Amino acid sequence: MMKKTSEIYKKLYHYTTWEGLKGILQTQSLWATNYKFLNDFSELVLFRDRLIALIYPVVLEGYKKLIAHRPTIKGKILEQGGIEYNAHHDAEVMVDSQYRALGNEVYILSFCGEPENQRIAENGLLSQWRGYGTGGGAALIFDTEQLEELLAKEVASYEYSGIILADLIYSDDDQKLKEELADELKILADVARQFFNHENVGNGKEIDSSEGYFPFVSCISRYKHVGFCEENEVRVVALPTVIDSEIVKLAEVDGTTLKPEKLRKHRMNMGHRVPYIELFDSPDIKLPIEKIIIGPHKEKEARKEKICELFPITNIEVVCSNIPFVGC
Repeated sequence: MMKKTSEIYKKLYHYTTWEGLKGILQTQSLWATNYKFLNDFSELVLFRDRLIALIYPVVLEGYKKLIAHRPTIKGKILEQGGIEYNAHHDAEVMVDSQYRALGNEVYILSFCGEPENQRIAENGLLSQWRGYGTGGGAALIFDTEQLEELLAKEVASYEYSGIILADLIYSDDDQKLKEELADELKILADVARQFFNHENVGNGKEIDSSEGYFPFVSCISRYKHVGFCEENEVRVVALPTVIDSEIVKLAEVDGTTLKPEKLRKHRMNMGHRVPYIELFDSPDIKLPIEKIIIGPHKEKEARKEKICELFPITNIEVVCSNIPFVGC
């Protein structure tokens, strides 16, 4: 069973730019960016080959049972490359269709888990300063348990397919993958089993694959290359619902009252309109920020004073990283 994120990391670090810091303190909200506009959105495709390998045995079993119940089809399968070839091809087709069905409504907000190294905990991670602290930047340190509570309020306030807060699984950690994604992978395997059940093949029966959507998103969004493991990344993955006529009709049939739809916003970045959503955008919500680390910059002390002057943050500790300024 997967632990709550607050049981793994008591604190979460969010690295941002200097302007981003001021925006967060002013609005008391955090931005989750559409996954297609991340620095490298292709990382969500990294799990593709692993998922194909996990589904392949299920599809292969389906083919073997199909031949056992319909011997006349064996010749045709052999002509098309054999059982193993067809099973692997169909596993690929199924996984790729899940990616196509992913759509655009996936938004991601990234944190780093609290580091064990005390020096890094107090001064921040150099790779994060280089990557996200352009022009100096800052790291906001959040209380994880309180952040989980705010996410529960967010889901209760707007229409979402779901929101995930979880640490990532790096590509060299097979044990963690099998333990923490066991339930999701079982559901995906069960969906594949329905598709390739010999009793369903060729009879025109419609298979409902919708139950596999959330487990699929959970798997692909939590998996990352081991080269990034020093970040101890923790992600919020938010799936806001588009309230179209079909959703309205379903709600009427079920007799349910729809919550408000989450507003999609846009910001400009290098000439591109980047879609995002604001999490915790209620006026009565205060972010559980415990500490702010002002990043490496030639004027970091002045920036610290400026933040304390601009915002009423008497309950938040503001310090400067002792990592030397490197000319960013």
